[in-house]
Amino acid sequence: MNSKKRIRRMTIVTMLLAMSIVFHMLEPTVPLPVPGVKLGLANILGLIALYMYGPKEMFAINFTRVLIASLLRGIIFGTGFWLSLSGVALSSLIVVLLKKTTPLSPVGLSVASATFHNVGQILAIMVIWSSVMMVYWLPVMIWMSIPTGILTGSLASQVLRRIKKGGTP
Repeated sequence: MNSKKRIRRMTIVTMLLAMSIVFHMLEPTVPLPVPGVKLGLANILGLIALYMYGPKEMFAINFTRVLIASLLRGIIFGTGFWLSLSGVALSSLIVVLLKKTTPLSPVGLSVASATFHNVGQILAIMVIWSSVMMVYWLPVMIWMSIPTGILTGSLASQVLRRIKKGGTP
């Protein structure tokens, strides 16, 4: 890859990261009826990076987003950081595996991502609190993963479709 293409790629990945940080920071202000549920808008950018560039870029965006957003919020290494990190780690790993082994669309991958993000967070809170009681919250979180995953996957699909239509950046 020549220097110009490398710089272009790095610039786009950096813009995806910046947008994911903004979404991650703004998302808690969106009121939802179920406590602990978020839309997962920042995950749209990781999914776009996966389709445009590959797993390495998706992992870089997702993990860097969690780190920088936690630093900006002042919760680095606090409970919220570990919950976010565990959720993004498990969901990113599952999405990469599913993309390689199944014909799932971005919407299907997004639902899987949302589901395993919640599983990762519940597992982490069970470890942090040394209690298995949070497992009872898992069915609610999994059910909420379906509409939020469909929403974020649909938005990612629309963005990818428009990028493809207008030419790959």
